[in-house]
Formats: sequence, structure tokens, C-alpha cells
Amino acid sequence: MEDSLVSSESIKFPHAPPREIAPALWVVDGTWSNALARRMTVVRLRNNEVWIHNPMQLAAPELAWLASLGFVRGIVAPNKWHVSDLRWMAEKFPQAQLMCPLSFLEKNVQLKDRILCTTDVPYVTNDHELEFFPVTGVRFEETVLFHPLTRTLIVCDLMMNMRLEGSWLQRTFFKCNNMGECCAPTRVLKWVMTSNRDELLAFVEQMAELNPRRIVVNHGEIFEGEGGNQIRTSFSSLFW
Repeated sequence: MEDSLVSSESIKFPHAPPREIAPALWVVDGTWSNALARRMTVVRLRNNEVWIHNPMQLAAPELAWLASLGFVRGIVAPNKWHVSDLRWMAEKFPQAQLMCPLSFLEKNVQLKDRILCTTDVPYVTNDHELEFFPVTGVRFEETVLFHPLTRTLIVCDLMMNMRLEGSWLQRTFFKCNNMGECCAPTRVLKWVMTSNRDELLAFVEQMAELNPRRIVVNHGEIFEGEGGNQIRTSFSSLFW
């Protein structure tokens, strides 16, 4: 990603150009304030409505590209840790409805008229082209998206898949936290951010039953393969 970053004086964190990973499904990989980086995912439905997951501030060419895709219907801040650029994106697309954590809405009541729902509420778009599942049993108010047409599961901090690179300290941290090259939940999720283990494991089994062929994580490499098996294996190996 570093070789093709788009920089701009108007944005704090550079990002790569958008790339299409499946029909009507794009990602924009961006830098962040730490080594985890971040990823914005864009889905266009068959009626040309566009949904943005994990919005990030974009340089002008990428913002124009996003506007060219279709009618931006929804902007999703997927959990309470990834809300920093929601207001920025909402200003660029004033027609869009917003989905955000309840804790964010409570601090930004001026946006209440634009809120479609909060991340603790299930939601399905017309014709079930995009499904939203609130993660249960955790403390970070996350919603997970599923795009049935491409069998793509889009998560934020539920799972990570970081490369084991960088300094020795960084590689060691990633490996010890179960986040290095394995597309899995982290030990921080297990020991700090899980509020109800049984509820969380029931939820991830529901996600595994969707049998995704692709898992788009916010932090790290996109997983391609038997997603249902990966979800079951990675959670069972950590939580049991």
C-alpha cells in the first residue's frame, strides 16, 4: 500500500487508491495513527445505491470517484472506535442516512434526524442485498455487514489479519495478541472486550453459517477462502 498512497494537504492520513475486490465491491486502504492502519469498504447495490463502511477522509480524486458510483444511501461507522470521519463524510453526502454506535449518537444529537439506526439494531436493505448484524457479547458496539451477492463478510475489530512485519516489538505484539497472519479474534477481544462469552460465540457461529468466501477486515489483509471454517477455527482455538 505504501507505494501508491494518495496524499493531500487537506487530509491527515494518506490512503491508497480504491481497488475493486469483487463485482460492485471496493476497498480503500488507509494509514492511521498506529500500525494497525484502517480500511474503508464501499458496496454498490443493484439499484445503484451506495453504502460506505468505516468512512475515512478522502483526497479530492477519491471523493469524486466515490460520488460517481451512484447515490450514496448509507454511511456506517461500524463501532465506537471508528467514528472519527463520520461527520466529515456525512457533510460530503448530505442525502445519506447514517448508522453509528449509540454512544456516538448520544454525543452528537445534532445528527439524530439522519440516523437510520444504531449499530445495536439489525438491519436489511431492500431485496436483502446487504445485511447488518449487531455483534453481541462485546463492549465496542460493532455491526457486521454481509453482502450475499459476493458472499463477503465485512468486519471492523471483531477479527484482524495483520502481517508480521515492522519492528521486532511490533511483530511480537501482533503475534502475542493473536493478530498476525491468521484472520482471527485478538486476545484483547477475549480478555478485555468480551462482556458475555456465550453470546459472542453464538453470534460468531451465526456468521460462520453464512459461509462467506471472503472476510474484509478493517485491520490487515483481506481473507479469501472458506470463511465459515476460518471463523469457527479461529474463535474456538482462542476461546476454548
